[in-house]
Amino acid sequence: MAEAGLFNIADGILGKIGNLALQEIGLVWGVKEQLEKLKNTVSAIKAVLLDAEDQHAKSHEVRDWLGKLKDAVYDADDLLDDFSTHVLKRQQGKRGKQVSFLFSKVSQVERKQTHSFVRKEDVVGRQGDKDAIMKRLLESNGVDNVSVIPIVGIGGQGKTTLAQLAYNDERTVKHFKLRMWVCVSDVFDVKMIVGKILESATGSRYESLEMDSLKTHLRKRIDGRKYLLVLDDMWNDSRKRWLNLADLLMNGARGSKIIVTTRAQLVASITGTSQPYLAFKESKEPNDSRLVAIGKDIVKKCAGNPLVIRTIGGVLYTKDTEIEWLSLKKRQLSTVTRNEDDILSVLMLSYEQLPSYLKQCFAYCSLFLKDYEINKQMLISLWIAEGFVQPLQGIQCLEELGDQYFMDLLRRSFFQDVEYDEWGNVISCKLHDLMHDLAQLIAGSDCSMVDLDCENISERTRHVSLSAKLDSSWKIPTTLLNANKIRTFLLPIQPIHRVVLDKVDHEAIISSFRLMRVLDLHNTGLHILPRIIGKLKHLRYLDLSKNEVIRKLPSSITELLNLQTLKIYSCKRLEQLPRKLSNMISLKHLETGQCTGLTLMPSGIGQLTSLQTLTRFVVGTSSFEMASGGLRELKDLNELRGELMIAKLENLRNVAAECKEANLKEKQHLEVLTLDWSREGNSHVTFEEDEALLEGLQPHSNLQEFHIYGYRAERFPKWMSLDMALLFPNLLEITILEFQLPKLKVLRLEEITAIEYIEDSNAESSSSLSFKGNPMNRGREGKEFFPCLEELVFFDLRNLKGWWGEAPLVTNDNHGAASSSQRPLQKKESMPSFPCLSKLKIGICTNLSHMPLHPFLEELELKNTPARLLQQSAMVAAGANLVYPLYLSKLKVMHIDGIIDLVSFPEKGLHHLISLQHLSIENCPDLICLTEEGLKSLTSLRFFNIRCCEMLKSLFKGFKHLTALEELEIKECRELDLSKDLEENVMELQCLRTLRIRDMPKLSSLPDGLQQVTTLKDLQISSCLNLKTLPEWIGNLTSLQRFEVLDCPQLASFPQTLYSLKALEYLEITSCSKLFDKGQIKKCKNWSMIAHIPEIFIDGEKM
Repeated sequence: MAEAGLFNIADGILGKIGNLALQEIGLVWGVKEQLEKLKNTVSAIKAVLLDAEDQHAKSHEVRDWLGKLKDAVYDADDLLDDFSTHVLKRQQGKRGKQVSFLFSKVSQVERKQTHSFVRKEDVVGRQGDKDAIMKRLLESNGVDNVSVIPIVGIGGQGKTTLAQLAYNDERTVKHFKLRMWVCVSDVFDVKMIVGKILESATGSRYESLEMDSLKTHLRKRIDGRKYLLVLDDMWNDSRKRWLNLADLLMNGARGSKIIVTTRAQLVASITGTSQPYLAFKESKEPNDSRLVAIGKDIVKKCAGNPLVIRTIGGVLYTKDTEIEWLSLKKRQLSTVTRNEDDILSVLMLSYEQLPSYLKQCFAYCSLFLKDYEINKQMLISLWIAEGFVQPLQGIQCLEELGDQYFMDLLRRSFFQDVEYDEWGNVISCKLHDLMHDLAQLIAGSDCSMVDLDCENISERTRHVSLSAKLDSSWKIPTTLLNANKIRTFLLPIQPIHRVVLDKVDHEAIISSFRLMRVLDLHNTGLHILPRIIGKLKHLRYLDLSKNEVIRKLPSSITELLNLQTLKIYSCKRLEQLPRKLSNMISLKHLETGQCTGLTLMPSGIGQLTSLQTLTRFVVGTSSFEMASGGLRELKDLNELRGELMIAKLENLRNVAAECKEANLKEKQHLEVLTLDWSREGNSHVTFEEDEALLEGLQPHSNLQEFHIYGYRAERFPKWMSLDMALLFPNLLEITILEFQLPKLKVLRLEEITAIEYIEDSNAESSSSLSFKGNPMNRGREGKEFFPCLEELVFFDLRNLKGWWGEAPLVTNDNHGAASSSQRPLQKKESMPSFPCLSKLKIGICTNLSHMPLHPFLEELELKNTPARLLQQSAMVAAGANLVYPLYLSKLKVMHIDGIIDLVSFPEKGLHHLISLQHLSIENCPDLICLTEEGLKSLTSLRFFNIRCCEMLKSLFKGFKHLTALEELEIKECRELDLSKDLEENVMELQCLRTLRIRDMPKLSSLPDGLQQVTTLKDLQISSCLNLKTLPEWIGNLTSLQRFEVLDCPQLASFPQTLYSLKALEYLEITSCSKLFDKGQIKKCKNWSMIAHIPEIFIDGEKM
């Protein structure tokens, strides 16, 4: 991979060596000296790498040397990873083995480092930068005595080298009475920095002094003296902390200078008293009219390529002067054309501006095919597994930092075609083809995407992905075996559907590559995971998902102490997880979704307190073989985030105690929570215990989605009677339950068979979702329910009668006490109104008498409901001129399915359906006709589908009003005779493009009125058993491009005019036995009438 990536690996090595636990154990085990020696070696390599990328392309000797240097760094990383693994075992209480043998390679690593580019004479290409810094250092015309010069640049760009050149220049030595150099790095501790400044100034340590004493010593050294102080690699972005330090440094003599090197523009703006050198400015159009003119010329030179324009914009973002812009225009862009090689060289400019840590992340993307949809979370997990993401001060969560990496690359246009989830979060992206070419060019032999033969692979390759799907005959090629130091084995294009690969040698894959960090075996037909998997001690990422036949994981998998991600989702026959899963102390992501065969969670899983992902937690019962981990295992897993499903809640024994111990209220990072009672029956838990169980499973207020399945109690717990808007302010989607929530957009109530009313004023009611104090009651006072609700779904609420039950009518009895009688509130004026509702689906609600008011609805689906709901909507529309003058005027899609008592389409009230584009009517067995009055307002209708209306006898009355109709499907309407029904009404269908007719036994020939529809492009006739002829006028359908005749056994001939259909491109004929003799198709008379058609299929065979 790029040298910048190697630089970051070296950084990671130094970070590991600096770990206190490693230092302590290194001392105990007698390898302290070897650790220090390794640290010094890697530090030297890191220094070399600062300028290695500039040198890389200049010399074959240098390229060869860099290859060896890469091997040295990788070997050092593997070596230290071995040692770290031994440390993890020691922390688990296991005896450490003799580890001195691990360091036998240190001397080999040292011998490989035979060159150095840190000598002054070998630093090339920096003179202009150095001169600019020297000019600022030597000038004394600043307002303040002490000036701060920030040097800003991406990692590995040479900021430190530039500062060193200026610091050691002879002119600097003569100009400043005192020079000091301090490496600040991540931790900005004022006391520690002052101590380092004094140590640099005097050569003595000041570790034991308090802050007041340090201040006194510092003032004695710098007050009144012209000094130079370099604060190298500064990350602090707190202005307050910087001022605490700066106040101590401002008493130097006039002309004193402080150089601050940093990667962050924010740091430069906080510290600098002058313009930062090499700084990134805010993105805005330059004020200089000359720069604007040059910029327009540059855009022209980009040859209209959007990718180049975006990329060059990123480069100009870093340039300030007219000279720099002209240089880019005349030299670097002088040959830009539409030629891909020229464009690639321009994209390289943008790559060179990346920080080193982003360079390796981008190059790694070369492992995916062009146009591959890269899942964001998967990519971040891979980056972390490879060690590309290192913790920073203030951001210890690598996943959060990896997300920042991803978004940074996205903002810089390295990614495109971004997909978002329904809440606006990025879920995937793609690379432009040329960006993919760039990633491959940069990655070189480090990353190889190979076919099954693995021909284009080097022994130095570290990351491999296969560009083809594995098949049963695949064996590991020798070329791949020779690359035995690979760290990545990916299968990005294994199929989604299940595959059977019985002969793939999984054990050979595992045993051949012992240094792997990433191993992908998803959907490879894995039956048994080999025990040797436990030997992959470097492994961080293991994907076993979609291996549907695997039943058990070997106990040796728990020896993978470094494993961070284990994917086993959709391993549907997997019965249990390893008993000692708690040994896997590095595990962060355990993806168990759709592992429907899991019967329990192993006891001790709660000790994995670093877990961030646990998609499915199964409440089981203990057996002789394994103790089941109950809900109390979730108690300390407070880093869980994303989605969590708790399944088989009916298995709980000690309901109240275990639920409280689950501690869901502390899971602040969870976004989606699903609670599931299975429907397997025979549970020992009573319905009443469900209420107690749910009482103890109150989630954190940050929850965004909440789903409850199979809840069987008649009431809901007390916490649900609180003000839900305050309890869950971020909730966006809820299934089963209904609350008034100001931000709620989606509400689904499904399979709650006991509910009769959504809200009942009677607090003792056990058949409603009644909540004491719930602000939804205000809906009766004329206020709107769920002001942001956009989608409402009611499914299988078969006992639901209405929205509100009966309200008590308060009266006084003879004794003066209040009593109540009941009065029905099911009136139109008491219906709730949803002002933002755009999608309403009601299914299997056979007792529901009223629909909510939905004046601005865009999509309506009624399935297996009473006809009165449709009639009621029509009546509201007919009589709502004052309240909602345009009721239903925005409706675009309407699906009617399974309304068995619907006899006719409503005649009145549908005159507002002026926007309706899609209409579907299915499975309405008593529907007799569609009246002209009901259809005449549907002037925007484009798609009309009617199916399985067995009593329908008349269809086309009113069709003359459907002037925008483009697609018409008529299927399984057995009493409908289109031959007699069409005629003049169809002549108005001058936009009709597609007509499909299926399973119409009374159709003997096509209706004559159809010949006027000359716009028809697609005609399909299928399963019309009595269709005998096609009319001669079919030749009038001059726009027809696709014609299908399927399963029409009585059709015996084609009309001669079929030959005149010159636009016809596709003809398919299936199961029309009288048209052609078997084996003699091209000799039959009918063949001559269709032979001119370019694409012909007869009984599935292409002619």
